[in-house]
Amino acid sequence: MPQLEITTYPSQIFWLVVSFLILYLIMSRIIIPRISSVIKSRETEIKNNIHISEQMYKDTEIINNEYEETKKNIENEARGIINHLKETTSKKINNSTELLKKRLEQKLEKNEQEIINNKKKVLKEIKKISLNLSEEIIRKISNGKSGQKNKLKSIIKKNLEEVS
Repeated sequence: MPQLEITTYPSQIFWLVVSFLILYLIMSRIIIPRISSVIKSRETEIKNNIHISEQMYKDTEIINNEYEETKKNIENEARGIINHLKETTSKKINNSTELLKKRLEQKLEKNEQEIINNKKKVLKEIKKISLNLSEEIIRKISNGKSGQKNKLKSIIKKNLEEVS
């Protein structure tokens, strides 16, 4: 095997050292700085993203708190409006009910008065009719005797007055 020959060792060692040095220089001067800059830029990007996400989280919390507060305020306003409408409606209903009661009472009083007036008229008519009827009966029974006729009229009037 040729690589095991001792005569080629010094040249192999020389080229090993030269290739190692060239590889070392390329790695240390070019590749490692680029890798390190990429790593540093990634770290800063990650830190920036973390900072931005924390800021967005805080902003989101603030917005959520404002939303909840606004929601509570709107609910309270809605309750107030509903209560106000209930009170207003209740007052209107009560006023309408009172007005209706007054109108019904007035109509009832008017109708009662009409009934009383009609009753009086009917009683007067009944008196007249019964008086005329009784006069007619008396005239037919008595054959024109006026003494009893006046006496019977006064009795009928007295009885009619006691009824009414």
